[in-house]
Amino acid sequence: MRSTFLLLTLLACGNATQANGDENTTAAAAASPSEESTTVASWNGGSISSADLNKSLEIQLIQIESEYVNSRFEARKNGLDAEVAQKLMDAEVAKRKLASIEALLKAEVEDKVSEPTEAEIQQFYMMMKQRLRGASLEEVKPQLIEGIRQRGQAERFQAFIGELYVSYDVKLTLPRPEVPRIPISTDDDPSIGPDDAAITIIQFAEFQCPYCGRAKEVVDQLMEKYPGKIRMVFRDFPLSFHDRAIPAAVAANCAGEQDQYWPMYDVLMANQRALSESDLTRYATDLKLDLKKWNTCRKDPAQEAEVQKDFEDGSKAGVTGTPAFFVNGIFLNGAQPIEAFSEIIDQELAG
Repeated sequence: MRSTFLLLTLLACGNATQANGDENTTAAAAASPSEESTTVASWNGGSISSADLNKSLEIQLIQIESEYVNSRFEARKNGLDAEVAQKLMDAEVAKRKLASIEALLKAEVEDKVSEPTEAEIQQFYMMMKQRLRGASLEEVKPQLIEGIRQRGQAERFQAFIGELYVSYDVKLTLPRPEVPRIPISTDDDPSIGPDDAAITIIQFAEFQCPYCGRAKEVVDQLMEKYPGKIRMVFRDFPLSFHDRAIPAAVAANCAGEQDQYWPMYDVLMANQRALSESDLTRYATDLKLDLKKWNTCRKDPAQEAEVQKDFEDGSKAGVTGTPAFFVNGIFLNGAQPIEAFSEIIDQELAG
């Protein structure tokens, strides 16, 4: 019953994260006019008001509040998920006249997960080989079997809870709170989707970042899921430890001068470990670019300056890593799953 205990422990931990109070509570209430005019520093010949201070820290304060609101909502959502799952299992135990939730989980989770095959164990071993520091398959086989078993039980547990949601006609109506929006310009950067789309997603990313490559798959899924409703803008944010990020960004922008930005974007994202000069030239050749114009463009200092401007704008908006997204000004950091975008987009479209 060890794995059942683990599932129950995870459920209890999720339940413990539930927060209380109104979901629209924010980290800091809007300052009153009197507070805004309060002097927070003074010297002979000058002073700083609370409003002056808030203005100088505007983006940072918005980001802090946004992180608080999002974190609080996620805590409440996770807590709600755990609470609903607990109530549904209690109801199912009573319905089936079982002795306990453990008995229910044994019947619906443990007993429905097959023991791993030799092929699955071998495949898992190959996946984990680097972390096993040279241990042989036979040495770690019991741990691998337990790991595969627990992963299978976790997947079956989620599927079972989904079945209970359908069976009991569960409807979750926890509202997502209004999140502070960060003002950020689309500049004149490349975009796909209608200019007047209801949703504008500004992505700060670069071509040498593996997480950006994964994020591209999510963005592609979003464009398919919401046809005609999203405009996605790509702005460059080259990280200092990626030496080919700037050359790749310039290569893409100069391909854009010949109306081939997005084909080059696709190629670069698909080949993040092959961004040498010869690689870039090969991609340009395959796209049938005018190589003379393309190379002349790449040597233009204005191209690198444009990339640097994107980086500076992103930094001012609170971007510190890639990828980073602003969905109608709502900040999403990192390679997020499609569900994280859809929650915001659905609420934006409904509003």
